[in-house]
Parts: sequence; structure tokens; C-alpha cells
Amino acid sequence: MGLTDRMLIGAIANNPAAFEGTGEYRCCRACEMIYFTSAKQSDATHDGHDWFALPALNPDNSKVLERAFQRFIKRWTTERQDQLELFASRKGWDMAMELKYGGGALEESEVAEWQEIINGRLDQLLRQAREQLQNSAPVVPADE
Repeated sequence: MGLTDRMLIGAIANNPAAFEGTGEYRCCRACEMIYFTSAKQSDATHDGHDWFALPALNPDNSKVLERAFQRFIKRWTTERQDQLELFASRKGWDMAMELKYGGGALEESEVAEWQEIINGRLDQLLRQAREQLQNSAPVVPADE
């Protein structure tokens, strides 16, 4: 069947990218398959294959999305920024980025704006993954 964009985006969006910790999503070029592995629960099925670690939207402990969101809200009024910062001080930035009806701080229109930013970044990471998928790693003979 091959790897669809939807499959790759799902793995990229949810990739903790921490092999030594939580784990990471990888892509096996030989099998055209996405799999999850970690140091603690290693999936050795593809170890001898041509694989690569998928990029991650928000790697564990990186606060990439948090910093992006803090930059993003600078376009809103100072009053709204202050409201979000107060909310984040109480419940965290991860919740401040969520829709109000789900316990977050954002109105529907704000979520729609933020989602455009997220989707743009996911598209960039998808292109990166597709390029990596097309460019297989050089095979090094075992006797070298």
C-alpha cells in the first residue's frame, strides 16, 4: 500500500523523538513501514534494514510548540496575551493552546488560527520525511 501522508503526519505529530526515554517513531524504507521503538522496548525487527527516525512536531521536553505559541500570541492584544499568560501560569502552556471547551484557553477562532500554524509546520516535516524516505542511506559492507 505504501506510506500515506496521513500515516506520516500522524507519526510526526505524535513522535516523542526520545529513543533513550519515551521512544521514537521510525520509518523502515525496506518494508515501507512506520514503527515505534525505544531503548527499553526495542523493536529489533528492522535493525538490519534501511531505516530513519521520523521528524517530530514537538519532541519530548523540547517546549518547541510552547515557544512557538508564545511567539504566535504576540499578534493578539496585550490584554488577551495577559489572559493567556495567567491561564498558562495556572494550568500550563500545553493547556493554554487548547480549545476552551476542552479545558483550554482558546476560542474557536483562535484555535483555527493556531491550527494553520501547526498544519504549516506539519507540512514542512512531512516534506522532510518524504525526502528522507526517497534518499536511502548508503549501504556499508560488513567487512569494512
